[in-house]
Amino acid sequence: MNKEKEFINIINKILNKNSMDNILIGIGDDAAITTKNIDNNLVICSDSIVEGVHFSDKYYEFEDIGWKSLSVNISDLASMGAIPNYYTVSIGVPKDLSNDNFSKLIEGMKYCCDTYGGSIVGGDIVLSKQLFISVSATGKLISQKYMTRDSAKEGEKIAVTGSLGDSLGGLNLLKNNINNEYLSNKHIRPIPKINESKDLVLSGVNCCMDISDGLHNDLLNLSKKSNVSIDIDVEKIPISKELIREFPDSFQDIAINGGEDYELLFTFDETKIELPFEYYVIGTVLKRNTIEISYKKNNKEYYPNLDTWSHFE
Repeated sequence: MNKEKEFINIINKILNKNSMDNILIGIGDDAAITTKNIDNNLVICSDSIVEGVHFSDKYYEFEDIGWKSLSVNISDLASMGAIPNYYTVSIGVPKDLSNDNFSKLIEGMKYCCDTYGGSIVGGDIVLSKQLFISVSATGKLISQKYMTRDSAKEGEKIAVTGSLGDSLGGLNLLKNNINNEYLSNKHIRPIPKINESKDLVLSGVNCCMDISDGLHNDLLNLSKKSNVSIDIDVEKIPISKELIREFPDSFQDIAINGGEDYELLFTFDETKIELPFEYYVIGTVLKRNTIEISYKKNNKEYYPNLDTWSHFE
């Protein structure tokens, strides 16, 4: 178990989340839904980005940093079937940050709001040795239905909304002073899948989460919450031509490990649900009461070189 999961377990133990009778969805999903009255719901999430962990000014413009701080929260709302309403933003500012760069930071946030909705209504500014942004976002469910990561069922297909590994590929290239515009943009300017989220929840999909920690890590998260095993066909994982071109020997493992793609990962009954957008079935949900992620390639067991994302490593 990684350190982040250990900390979440400590929080759950101390706060005794099972005693929160008025909370529909609490700690452990992409966002919380705060009331069981589905007509008067409030969806809440928070996320932080920290210089040196989630971004570097060596290859991020300040507008990009502002955009990313909001978009990762919008992605969490989207994974639940919600749209954004309001944000509060707390910013840790180094002494040497200029007014011009601070303005660019806020302009990036405004552009994200203008693109996907919601308004910044408050926050805090503090002195910090390194730049960080912590955002709390509230949203509203698109319909009376919602999606969670604990509702996968045996026999359902598991699918994603788009190509995987592009963000990690872009980051690896940027670290080596190589700029592939497509891959760099996938890392620097993540796109929350708001439209796909609407289609998923309105079509009857119940199980969904966004891919922020990498496909393998998030398959584990879904597997544990739903108490199921998952079988993945590696050859069906959507991978961009750009990633294959730049990493011809390792693109599949990058797609399995890579974090911050912010595609949606979901399960559904393909015989009952028809989706109106392009998606990619990559595997199947297997029997309950087991937690295992298995990979196959060319009908044989495949063992990826796992080097997954962790905040504390």
